[in-house]
Amino acid sequence: MNGMAKDPRVEWMKCAADVSYFTVRYVRIYNATARAWVRFDLWPAQQAALAYMAQERLLVVLKARQLGLSWLCLSYALWMVLFEAPATVLLFSLREIEAVDLLDRMKGIYARLPVWMQARRTVQNAARLWELSNGSRVLAFSTRGGRSYTGSLALVDEADYVPDLATFLNAVKPTVDAGGKLFLVRTSDKKR
Repeated sequence: MNGMAKDPRVEWMKCAADVSYFTVRYVRIYNATARAWVRFDLWPAQQAALAYMAQERLLVVLKARQLGLSWLCLSYALWMVLFEAPATVLLFSLREIEAVDLLDRMKGIYARLPVWMQARRTVQNAARLWELSNGSRVLAFSTRGGRSYTGSLALVDEADYVPDLATFLNAVKPTVDAGGKLFLVRTSDKKR
């Protein structure tokens, strides 16, 4: 590259065309062991999962713990927020505090992006609502809320721990029926 900076317009177009390029090149995730934000170097299985996220509307991911799948979903969701604006992302987890943590992690990824990739400004930055000037917004809910929104993406983390998953899905799926996506991320609940 001869020490020259990359042209932001070219990089923007590459990122907009390829969520994998965006993730590998620009996304940083928090590594608790290193206590630092580190480059998200994708494994082949994560690359494949990201390709499924880009292709499919309804996706169920059965995973073991600590594989980076929640981070991967957040990276995809942020890509939608930036490159498919205006997007509405609904983040669900069993408890609101866990859903807010997902939103905080997404904001952490965003804060580490180059300034030229970020929206012109943040319109709202609350615990459960994050809205950007490009019209995109991200909302965090426990699995008891969020049913009155229309989402570009509804991400349900730890879906196996939702007490009545079928009832919850009957309420949430209509939020994405106008062309949005629904991702269920699950670790097996051995008690059920």
